[in-house]
Amino acid sequence: MKSYIVPPDMREREKVIGGVLDLYQFFWILGGLGLGAMVFALLFHIIGGTPALIIGFVFCFTGVPFAFYRKHDLTLFEYLKYKRQFKKKVKKLPNQQKGVVF
Repeated sequence: MKSYIVPPDMREREKVIGGVLDLYQFFWILGGLGLGAMVFALLFHIIGGTPALIIGFVFCFTGVPFAFYRKHDLTLFEYLKYKRQFKKKVKKLPNQQKGVVF
């Protein structure tokens, strides 16, 4: 009986950080935390400590959907990128004759 070597599945990224997160997920979460810290620093002098902390805490979670949510086997960022590219396409038939009415 012949035996065949099956290549490994390369669609999944390697989980580098603690066996839970890959690098892209880590950077999305880190970016969300950085955005939350910047919002807190900007609002701290304007509206005070507690409201700035609450608003900054909300902004910390902006990277979480981009890190974990998957739609149609794509990350959220890839899905939104492809959706935007599709909407920018011309959706008219290029060979439609002007004299023909459907």
